[in-house]
Amino acid sequence: MKHITPVHPGLVLRDELEEIEVSQTALAEHIGVLPKTINEICRQKRGISAEMAVKLSKALGATPQFWLNLQKNWELSQVDATKFADIDPVAA
Repeated sequence: MKHITPVHPGLVLRDELEEIEVSQTALAEHIGVLPKTINEICRQKRGISAEMAVKLSKALGATPQFWLNLQKNWELSQVDATKFADIDPVAA
């Protein structure tokens, strides 16, 4: 089985914008958010909310689930599971 390292959704968004030759500012204006918001996502300083996922899907053609899955996978990849090794299953 091939393991794929999760990437921040901002990297995917940045690559997509470069590919379609749309600026961060133009996207922000198009979807009704501040340019700072798109810039922070692209710089991996902000995550993607469900609302932002819908906006990006409408503007760029991917599904909201695509954007939210990127975010979820990224967040899970950042968790140090060893910190929770002492938590046992709750007995049913």
